[in-house]
Amino acid sequence: MLGKLLGGGSIKAIGDIVDDLYTSDEERNEAKIALEKLQTKLKEKQLDINLADSQSTAGGISGFIQRIWRPLIGFSCALAILFEYVIKPFLMFFLATFHIETLPLPDMDMGTLMPLVMALLGMGALRTYEKKSGLTK
Repeated sequence: MLGKLLGGGSIKAIGDIVDDLYTSDEERNEAKIALEKLQTKLKEKQLDINLADSQSTAGGISGFIQRIWRPLIGFSCALAILFEYVIKPFLMFFLATFHIETLPLPDMDMGTLMPLVMALLGMGALRTYEKKSGLTK
């Protein structure tokens, strides 16, 4: 059950828990409405945070970090992918062609990096798919 909560269909998992806890249809519907209200409030708060973050005029190093952290994470992920899939294979080919012995090149942990990249690219598309497929309401 914890995997469902931390995974993609967390709202559906919470809805299933509500279904298990409440037996009558009226109680079930009231709990679902309360969950939808809570989800709406959470989205509104996140929008407020995003708006305040984008309108910040903080100066100095803290203001710079506040404005640059998202692009910096995206750029770091792009560099890691570039190294792993472009630079490293060409470098290995070059080293092997000229019989140059070297220490092994570092491996990027793509199992950790790719979910971060996918989240940065927009998990909203998956949420839309869930709604259109009828997996969540």
